[in-house]
Amino acid sequence: MQQLLASRIALTPRPLPRLNVALEVAMLGHCPGPVRIERLLALGSAVAEMRHAGFGAALDALQAGTADAELQLLHHVPVPVRSSAEFHDIFPAARSTDTTYISTLAGRRAWLPRCVDDFFANGGEKLWVVSIPQQQGLNGFLPAANTQLHDVSTLRGIATALVIASVGSLSLPDLERLQIPARLPDIPRVRLDNPDPQFLPCGTNTDDDHRERRHSSEVALSEMPDPAAFNVLLQGILPFMAQYRPDVQCLLTLPLAYAGELDSPAVDQQALQWLRDIRDGDSGHRLRQMQFLFPYLRGAQFSLHSPAGVIAGKQSARAQHVGPWRSIAALPLQTDGLPYPRLAVAETVSLRDNPGVCVLQQRSGTLQLDDERLVVPALHPEDYAYANNLQRFDGFRSAEVMRLLGYLQRQLNALGDQLVFNIDYRDPRPRLLLERFFRHLQQQGALRGATAEEAFRIREISSREGAMIYEIMIAPAFPIDRIQLTFTNVDGQWQGGIGGV
Repeated sequence: MQQLLASRIALTPRPLPRLNVALEVAMLGHCPGPVRIERLLALGSAVAEMRHAGFGAALDALQAGTADAELQLLHHVPVPVRSSAEFHDIFPAARSTDTTYISTLAGRRAWLPRCVDDFFANGGEKLWVVSIPQQQGLNGFLPAANTQLHDVSTLRGIATALVIASVGSLSLPDLERLQIPARLPDIPRVRLDNPDPQFLPCGTNTDDDHRERRHSSEVALSEMPDPAAFNVLLQGILPFMAQYRPDVQCLLTLPLAYAGELDSPAVDQQALQWLRDIRDGDSGHRLRQMQFLFPYLRGAQFSLHSPAGVIAGKQSARAQHVGPWRSIAALPLQTDGLPYPRLAVAETVSLRDNPGVCVLQQRSGTLQLDDERLVVPALHPEDYAYANNLQRFDGFRSAEVMRLLGYLQRQLNALGDQLVFNIDYRDPRPRLLLERFFRHLQQQGALRGATAEEAFRIREISSREGAMIYEIMIAPAFPIDRIQLTFTNVDGQWQGGIGGV
């Protein structure tokens, strides 16, 4: 929102809404400060989408002025925005108001507002924002025990976003902020010797920001609660997503811990071990819906910050222009932050291979994602029970493959909803529509194979009268993670070979 003429005129840019967005993103976090309900109700398209998602009763209460205090703050209500200006118009003080949880590294401001800015700065077009009450802590982000998807009044946390059928990606920036230990120390600065006494003019600034000083917030930091265990957090997210929305992908940055050998913050090794334990257990297939990120971002204008907004915005833009099956690895990301803490090459390779983390790197003056890596292959849950060697499927440990599968599920569900009331089960048109849909995907490079017959196969299954069942087999395209060059000396002659790994 731009302020003109001493704030007497406010301009809120509103882009033309796109009818079909390939990858809609939901973002949950804290929005402290007042909420301008009248600005939300003035967005006709946003109000219509919220009613279509099932939140019409909440809108009626807001319009009639009978909403309770929690609803007036839009807590646990998904709000679709098309630009960062719309968000700041509805939540005008969210970026400048202090939060109840503060820490040495993460500061005292919410992360959601800046992640919204990062999302649209990187090309994102549509974002569902869900405000979480700060007093609920971790529980505010997790679904309630009595959640019933058909009853909006029981929805809490991620459940409020997952009931929206068009949402394909989820991020939780302020949940990541709550996972930063309050008193985790920063990278120590270089100690400088005190200068020799000398006479200086009045008003000379002698603060070099390098000497040790006591913070006024030390008492407040000691009163902050400890972060929840990372495995408890995952246990609250993974089962619910796997049961109700197996097509959705969640972005989550790994927590930090103090590394004594480095004398600085580093990735929490206990969290990495929990990831490996879940991967090797019976519920390891659920991790295919999680895309873990590391490290965080830090800039001159802000303290520690989540990279989820940058990644989600670039993924949404990439999906809109060339398809959700395209990776954003090695593409420039728009942000004024730098990776924190910085990782060596060996650390990057270690996180990428085991357990499987997407690492942000600064290369040639731009921020890039090293690789869109998953902890486990993007396979059907039943495939894990019969696979003797999952290493054979390492090519499917790619987040873009998971996005493709999720995109297919949402598109096929939408197609089924359209056909169920319009076409007889004996009509041949559904099969023709499916063939045209998958042939278009093959031509765009989403599926492997030189011909449509090699890329997919559709088989109609005979069943009871009145039912229509199709079995669809596809060969999704997946990237080559590494190039392996082989040189062999045969009878004194060198021969070269190349292969993808």
